[in-house]
Amino acid sequence: MKYYVLEGTFSKNLPEKAELQKAIDAHLEYLKFGFDDGSILVSGPKTGTGGGIIVVKCDDIKKFCENDPLVQAGIQEYRITEFDLYHCQSYLKIWFDE
Repeated sequence: MKYYVLEGTFSKNLPEKAELQKAIDAHLEYLKFGFDDGSILVSGPKTGTGGGIIVVKCDDIKKFCENDPLVQAGIQEYRITEFDLYHCQSYLKIWFDE
């Protein structure tokens, strides 16, 4: 299992507000699966800009990103940073050891 920090950035050409909200809702539903199966540790929007941050563990990060409804709609792109765990708070060790 590999660990990643994803930084999502919205494109400059966003759809109308209703269409954008529909895509965001689908994105949040998509992330819910990651929380339910334990592959996502944290996620949230970046303050003051479009896009967000996700800390995720998976074997196929490209597939994970491509299946995101915001990516499929052309609204968001991800910058992918893979990392190796060095230290973490003791209560997080369970997530990294699974």
